[in-house]
Amino acid sequence: MARMVPQEPAEGTESRAELRLFERLRDDTSNHLLAFHHVAWIIPGARRPEQGEADFVLAHPEHGLLVLEVKGGTIGYDASTGHWRTRGNEGEARIKDPFNQARKNSHSLRRLLERGIRASDDRFFASYAVAWPNTRIKTARLKPDAPRQVIVDGDDLRSLDARLLEVFGYWHGQGQQAGLEAADLERIERTLANSFEVAAPLAVELAEEERELLRLTEEQYYVLDMLERHPRAAIAGCAGSGKTFLAAEKARRLASRGFRVLVLCFNRFLAEHLRRGLADADGVDVYSFDGLCREVVEEAGIELPPEEETQGEYWGRLRSLFAENIEVAAGRYGALLVDEAQDFDEDWWLPLQLLLDDPDHSPLYVFFDDNQRIFPVPKNLPVPDKPYQLTKNCRNTKTINRLVSSFYTGETITVLGPEGPPLDSHFYRDETDLLEQLDANVRRWLKEAEISPDQIALLTPKSAGKSALWRVDELGGVKLTDYPWDPGKILRSSIHKFKGLERLVVAVAELESVSDKVLYVGFSRPNVFLSIFAPESARHKFPPELGAG
Repeated sequence: MARMVPQEPAEGTESRAELRLFERLRDDTSNHLLAFHHVAWIIPGARRPEQGEADFVLAHPEHGLLVLEVKGGTIGYDASTGHWRTRGNEGEARIKDPFNQARKNSHSLRRLLERGIRASDDRFFASYAVAWPNTRIKTARLKPDAPRQVIVDGDDLRSLDARLLEVFGYWHGQGQQAGLEAADLERIERTLANSFEVAAPLAVELAEEERELLRLTEEQYYVLDMLERHPRAAIAGCAGSGKTFLAAEKARRLASRGFRVLVLCFNRFLAEHLRRGLADADGVDVYSFDGLCREVVEEAGIELPPEEETQGEYWGRLRSLFAENIEVAAGRYGALLVDEAQDFDEDWWLPLQLLLDDPDHSPLYVFFDDNQRIFPVPKNLPVPDKPYQLTKNCRNTKTINRLVSSFYTGETITVLGPEGPPLDSHFYRDETDLLEQLDANVRRWLKEAEISPDQIALLTPKSAGKSALWRVDELGGVKLTDYPWDPGKILRSSIHKFKGLERLVVAVAELESVSDKVLYVGFSRPNVFLSIFAPESARHKFPPELGAG
C-alpha cells in the first residue's frame, strides 16, 4: 500500500479516472512508494514564471521519480489536425497532448527539485508516463513519441505495482540513474507537500501565559494550494481570518523557489511585524507603501518635499514622486504580495506592477478585508478573477467576534476559537478617573491573571498629543512604550498605528465619538480578552452586553 499525499483524493477532484487510479495506487502498490496527488508549482523562468502541474508524482527509493498524467474516457488522436480528444458519457472534448504534458512537467519538476543545488543532479531525473484507466490498448498502433512502455491502461490496473516497475525499468534502461536516499525523499516531500505551522496566540483562559501554536484551518491550506495554480489572485476575509499569515507563508514559498519577493502593506507597524517574521527568508523585501515610496524617490536622487508641509500635502507629493520615478526600480522583483490592500488607492497599482520583471504575468497576490460596511471594494486590482473568500475567524474568541460582527457586513464567518471570557467594560467621569481605572485594571491583569506586559496593548483613537495615555509613563507599576517590540513593557498606541497587529489582552480607551471603522479595527485586535473604557456621557451609545444598560 503506497503512502498517499494527501491521504484522500485532493479536494475538487472530479475525474473518475483519477479517483480510480488514486484507489489503485493506495491499495495495490508497494509500501515503498510515495505518491503525491494533484501537485503544482511555480519557478522562475527565463522570461516569465514557469508553471508545472502533475496529476500524480510517484517517488520510489529504488526506482526514482515518475510523473503520471491521467486521461479518462476513450482516447483519440487525429494526425491530420494534430488534435487529441477524449470521449465519455458527457460527450467528446479536445484535450492537450498528454505525452507532451507529462514530458514538460517531468523536466519542470526536476528543475524545481534541483533549485539550490549548484550542479544538475541525476537523482532528481523524473521519468514520465500516461495513464488511460478506461482504455484497453492491446496491439493498437500509437505515435512514435507514445510508446506502449510509458502507458498504463485499464488492464494494467489489475497488477499496477508490477506495471509501474516496468515503466521505471524502461526509463532506467536509457542509462538514467535511479534511486532516492532518505534525504532525497524528504526534500521531495518538503517541496511538493510541505505542512507548516505558524505561531499565534490562542488561549482559553486568561491565566495562560504562553502563546500556543495555531494550525491553519483546512480552508487556509486549500487556499495556499490554490495559489500554486494561480499566478495572480485576490484573497478576501474579515479581521482575524488569517490573511497576513497566508501572505507571509506565500512570500516564504515563493522566495524558496528563487523569486525575489516584495511584500507591501500600508501600516508601518504591520510592515515591521512582517519584516521580523520573514527575516529568515532570503530574497524577501518588506515595506510599508510610504516607506517604499521614500526609498525609490531617494534612489532616484530626488529631493524629498519638506516635512513642515501639512501631512496630506507631504504624503501626496511623496507618492506622486514615487510614481514619476518608478523606472529606477522597474523590474526589480519577481513577485508582489500586498496585505491590507483595502488601504491602497486605485492609482497605486500601475506603478507597483512596474516593479515586477513581467508586469502582466509575474506572481501577484492581494489580501484585503471584505467588510463592505467599513471598506469600499478595492478598485483596479491587477488580478483576473473574483476574490477567494476566507470564511473562518481563527484569531478571536467567539465573544469578541460577536461584538466585532456588529460592525461587519460580508461573508458569513465561522469562529474557530473558544467562547472566551466575557467582555470587560468601564465608564469613567474624566481623564483622572480613566487613568486610575486603567492603572487598577492593568495591575490586576499583571498580578492576578499573570499576563506578561508585552502581551498587553492599550489603544486609543486619539493622537499622542490629545490622549491621556501619553500623559503617564507607566501603569500598574510597569513602563509604557510606543514601540510594539519593546520587551517587558506595555504598549500604548493609536488604533490606526496598531492596525493589522494583535495582543492577548487589549484595552480600547477614550471612546467618546468614534466611527464604526475605528471600533471594528480596535475591537478585533485582542485574541482572548477585550476591555473597553468609555466616558459616562457615551454610555448610551454602547450595547447592553458591555454593561451599558
